[in-house]
Formats: sequence, C-alpha cells, structure tokens
Amino acid sequence: MTYQNIEALGQLLGCYFHQDWTDEFDSDEAAFQVIVDSEPKERLLAGVKEIDALLAASLPEDELRSLMAESAGCYFDPGSEGLTYEQWLKRARQKFAQA
Repeated sequence: MTYQNIEALGQLLGCYFHQDWTDEFDSDEAAFQVIVDSEPKERLLAGVKEIDALLAASLPEDELRSLMAESAGCYFDPGSEGLTYEQWLKRARQKFAQA
C-alpha cells in the first residue's frame, strides 16, 4: 500500500470531515456515529486496514497530518481535542472495527 492510496479513508474521513464538517456535526463523535451508521461494513473494514498500515509505518505527526488533509481530504484537527493524529486514527479504527 502506498500511503497516498488511502481510498477508503478518503471515503470515510474525507467525505464526512470535509472543510465545512462543523456545519453538519457538533463533534467528531457525531460524525463518527453517522459514518458507522451509513457506510457499508466492507468500507469500514477497508478503512481499518488502511489505518493499520499507516500506524504500522510509524509516520511522523506532520506526515500523518499531510496525508489526512491532502490524500484523504480529512480536515479534522485532532489537536483541538488534545490528541495526535496517531491517537485519533486509533480512535477511528476502533469505531470502524466495532461497527
């Protein structure tokens, strides 16, 4: 997997955490709930695999930030909740895997 090929995360995170996501959702938790309620199980599991690959690569925080914004189109800033991208991706992974 190339790290720029994060198609499932683009669908799961980019489509919901777009630049104006706060106009639609009160929190990332609300957005995650809509994602797991709306998206097919196969796409959620594909997202889990892509997150696993990103985390296994032990990428620096700035590279994860860049990948999320530029490759996945995800504009949520985990720092707003005192989290790193790694921590937030682990949270996303848990939510997708439990759905």
